Amino acid sequence: MCNGHGMNRSAASSCACNGHDNGSGARTVDASTELVLPAVAFPTQRVLKIAGEENLRQLTRRHHALLQASPIAGLFTNDPWAFAKLAEKVADFVVEACGGATAYSEQQGDTCMRTRHFPFTIDESAREIWLAALFQAMEDVDFPVEVRDEYWTWLEAFSVRMINRRTMKAQPVRIPFVMAQLRFGGRFGGAPQCGIGIRFCPH
Repeated sequence: MCNGHGMNRSAASSCACNGHDNGSGARTVDASTELVLPAVAFPTQRVLKIAGEENLRQLTRRHHALLQASPIAGLFTNDPWAFAKLAEKVADFVVEACGGATAYSEQQGDTCMRTRHFPFTIDESAREIWLAALFQAMEDVDFPVEVRDEYWTWLEAFSVRMINRRTMKAQPVRIPFVMAQLRFGGRFGGAPQCGIGIRFCPH
């Protein structure tokens, strides 16, 4: 899987058209980090032990079903069979990342997910939609509350690394689980409340 090493790119905070005098009479453009790639803490086996493999797979399937009905549906195939196959491949990755069977690596090899996502245009907005759908999916499948924070922490940081098109100079907004509950949480007393910090409504 991905070795987690980040990439630095220069001149992210300016267009590099004019530069400035560095004191020696020559013009320069200061180096800058375009995208800070955070450390990613993979889940411990506690997640697999408490949630179970089938629940992890159900979560992944539900997450992808929500994405298919979201504003970023265009990132995915329209073919139902191919989409289902994709969701199962991602589920294999998730199960293995949580310490389960190694079906993903055996079938796909040691592949960096960031590189795999380069063919798709993923910006900051797409990332937030993806996270909103993940939060909703955890609600929908009753993912165990004891491990939601740990699971979310992994994928929230992971999702920053999938961004490959910048639309703003500021770094992507980090959303720890406690903030996700406020931002994406839409259930009060068992009834869905739409539009509370969520970019799309899956109901």
